[in-house]
Amino acid sequence: MEETEPVDTVDVTEALRSDILLGGLRPGEWLRQVDLQRRYDCTRSAVRTALANLTSRQMVEHIPNRGFRVVQPSSELRLEITAVRLLLELSAVDDIVECATKADIAEIRSAAVAFDEGVDVVPYNEMRRRNHLFHRALIAPARNSTLVNLTNELRERDLPGDWSSWSIASNVRRSSADHLAMVAALEARDAARLRGLIEAHLTAWKTEQGALDAVAKERRTG
Repeated sequence: MEETEPVDTVDVTEALRSDILLGGLRPGEWLRQVDLQRRYDCTRSAVRTALANLTSRQMVEHIPNRGFRVVQPSSELRLEITAVRLLLELSAVDDIVECATKADIAEIRSAAVAFDEGVDVVPYNEMRRRNHLFHRALIAPARNSTLVNLTNELRERDLPGDWSSWSIASNVRRSSADHLAMVAALEARDAARLRGLIEAHLTAWKTEQGALDAVAKERRTG
């Protein structure tokens, strides 16, 4: 394939990252460099840099002698990520409740409503985008920028694991109800309520995964 004019490698990294986050590239999907060159109309060098960048962020993994693929978090890794997210996000609640301005809360509510209005209406990748915007808005009022950035990074690493659970419409509706309840708790400045909602929201995937595993087992033995 003939090389195109050089493209800013940051743009290619962000384009690939966005496609992974929004479900354009599925967990476990192989990332052939020639396909990515065509997809992003860029050079082989830009693709290699993007793959290296996202491998370091643990959104892409390199399999020796085979190539690169989108990470598909194991249950064990998701448990570890969830445990760290709980430590970070629950510790940030008091700060969020104290510091969130009326404008902040209005932005958070707007993001929650946008997600709710999309349930059963907009495509999966758009729902992923709206979900991401809600959670970024919710953590944004915290004053510790390192905590905010790490929280967002960990959520992005965990997002590929949401693919299977979001295939069930009731799980998406439950997520929307959680978002709206979090906004109500924040508007009431009820830190204890908000902590409880966040903890339940972050750990709901365990129950959902258990149900999916049970269905898969029944199909194998049925």
